[in-house]
Amino acid sequence: MKIEKRLLHSQFQDWLNLQVARHLEAQATRFRAPSYTDQAETIQIKANTSDADMVHA
Repeated sequence: MKIEKRLLHSQFQDWLNLQVARHLEAQATRFRAPSYTDQAETIQIKANTSDADMVHA
């Protein structure tokens, strides 16, 4: 009887771990940041000679 309980418990743990893994993978795909190339934005930086220590974007 103990062996059967342990087997059932083990099967349940395996099933539960699989459900949690699927849920976490689904959450990860929802919250995964877009790749760097998708969010790249071009900016222009100009330095004025009058205030050379300041950078204006």
